[in-house]
Amino acid sequence: MKKTVFVFLLCAALLAFPALAEEAVEERIPIAENGRLSLYLASNCCSIDIEDHLTGKTWSSTMNDETAEGLKIIPAQQKRITSLLAVNCTNLDTGLGVVNNIALMAEKDLKASYELIGNGVRLTYYLGTYQVGVQVEILLDGNSLVARVPYSGIREDGGFSLVSVDMMPFLFSATDKAEGFFFYPDGCGAIMEFQDYAHYRESTRLYSVYGDFLRQPALLDMFGQEAPDVLMPVFAMNRGGHGMMAIIEQGAESARISLNSSNNIIGINYLFANFQYRRSFDDRRVTSRDIKVFDKNDIPTDYQMRILFLEEEDPDYSLMACAWRDYLLQNGLVEKTQRAPTVAIDLFMNAPEEGLLFDIPRTVTTLSQAEEILRSLDSLGVKNIRASIKGWTADGYGKTPDRFPISGSIGNESDFRRLLETAHSLGATVSLTCNFLEAASDQRGYSHRNDVVYTGNHTILTDPEETVFMLSPEVAQQKMDAFMEKAKAFSLDGIRFERMGKFVAFNYGSRRYLTAADTLNIYHAMADSAHAAFGSAEAEGGDTSLLGHVDFFTDVPYEDFGYQVTTAAVPFYQIALHGLVDYTGRPGNLSSDLEREVLRWAEMGYTPFFELTYDNTEELMYTNYQSLFSAEYTAWQERVARAAKQFTDGPLASLHDQLIVKHERLSDTLVKVTYENGAAVCVNYDQEPALADGAEIPGRSWAVVQPGQ
Repeated sequence: MKKTVFVFLLCAALLAFPALAEEAVEERIPIAENGRLSLYLASNCCSIDIEDHLTGKTWSSTMNDETAEGLKIIPAQQKRITSLLAVNCTNLDTGLGVVNNIALMAEKDLKASYELIGNGVRLTYYLGTYQVGVQVEILLDGNSLVARVPYSGIREDGGFSLVSVDMMPFLFSATDKAEGFFFYPDGCGAIMEFQDYAHYRESTRLYSVYGDFLRQPALLDMFGQEAPDVLMPVFAMNRGGHGMMAIIEQGAESARISLNSSNNIIGINYLFANFQYRRSFDDRRVTSRDIKVFDKNDIPTDYQMRILFLEEEDPDYSLMACAWRDYLLQNGLVEKTQRAPTVAIDLFMNAPEEGLLFDIPRTVTTLSQAEEILRSLDSLGVKNIRASIKGWTADGYGKTPDRFPISGSIGNESDFRRLLETAHSLGATVSLTCNFLEAASDQRGYSHRNDVVYTGNHTILTDPEETVFMLSPEVAQQKMDAFMEKAKAFSLDGIRFERMGKFVAFNYGSRRYLTAADTLNIYHAMADSAHAAFGSAEAEGGDTSLLGHVDFFTDVPYEDFGYQVTTAAVPFYQIALHGLVDYTGRPGNLSSDLEREVLRWAEMGYTPFFELTYDNTEELMYTNYQSLFSAEYTAWQERVARAAKQFTDGPLASLHDQLIVKHERLSDTLVKVTYENGAAVCVNYDQEPALADGAEIPGRSWAVVQPGQ
């Protein structure tokens, strides 16, 4: 069955919001129903309603917040609020980078049709003014709604080209009067409470899922603004005690999440997924002003987003994180495994100091000294060490891509084999930290023109001084393959991939055109290769795009990026993944307050992590590695031992493979984390003792409270 509706819009006077809501729900067309949900389509094909029979709640793509009574919305914004999606397009030849944002109801020459498909509907929209068409499929699937934008349904018939689609921008929306919050994946996770006035009139925040490749620190100058870490393709809302969560299932590597706070023009907060088809880049031909150019080739991606309707009353971020974890487990994206708790120790070897004619290697740890460090830690009771050798190459740390031979300043292959034998005899594992994604400008073995990443404005992606280049992903894979031929001769226990969990690259080079989806497949193959050869693959960053391929993450953030719009950071990532994959934060010896760092590890289930050297790090003062200001192992080994034993022995160790079911703040300085076996970790950040679950928690300490105590 297929029906077509021609939508003609008239300019209306300023209307009150309730009238808008009534208009949006009349003449609904029943589309599909199961035991939990019913799906309805508006007669104009421009909005949907979903009735949840279990909770009695009706959700609508037309914003239907009960607290919006009396809210004045100007006609132009009413058209946006009543539209299932908005289409962003530009004229690639004459548009000068200007993007037109067209809500369906704002398009005067809109043709809209629907066709019933299995348990859902296929909607076809054609914007006649711009000669751009989009198809959307909306289906019921158990307790969830699935929205798809198939690439095959995109039409571009005229001078305009599709840039992106705002998918159901007002399904997740609320006024400042509503009770509840948004959750969005900023860092470890963040919430914005609707009644927190601090968000009012803040700028729109666009979060690139899995990181903004173009704004990574290695490519920025001293004034450049880093992008937030975005590790998860998830966002959620609790409004008025009812909750739902969106998971971007397909195309996440090219998608963005848009957080919009209320302002004078529209007093509504809204959160949605933006599906990109063309990225923008600065036009290098124009220096007098900023003009964006868009790639003529679109991103051939099918996008799919799943909306989970939470059945629990008044769901908090813990419940949302658990719901996402259940989704990951049920879909086989990750498995619950039993692993012994470990202590992560990075052993830093050497870095180059720039000389007048040649670089001078500055070695702070040799391979034989690394043996001594491991033996010394073992004698202090530090067990299950997960060591990684960093800065092991002939040219020193930062002279990427990493490759053999081993630096003569730290030892030879026999020394390396002896280190591996010693580590294994102590029950420790050893991986090599490698960077195959970046290339130093003064390194040989790659082409500065053909093997590097090009952006959509035909420029090579590099930093302002052109000291670091990004290798095209398949070239990075080739560098790793060459490395593996040599690495397999050693009894390594894994590979640590630097940067891989920080971003997903792409390449617009004419010879090596690669989308982010292509790159993600390459990353998976690289991690799988390391896992097959050595039994473990590790990644820096924590992107969940690598789940199922990587079993250990480093540098997973404790907090959000720090935008004013955020009410609080929450450990959503840690709640969801504890017991499924191991992760570290920053090295404890680089913290200004190790005691507080250990408390964070206990609260969020981190693996203890330190980066150590044999000699004083003053040797590195004039190298390219100056962040390691305190790492000499003799100064740290006692503190490492004290911290490590808390996590590998006793009650915390027994929780290592347990799932977290709830994280709650009992006060500003007291946190309680409950696990699936009923045990709770109570962490007291205050200097004074505090009571939690009937137990007294000493100041600046933690305790595990068992059920029934």
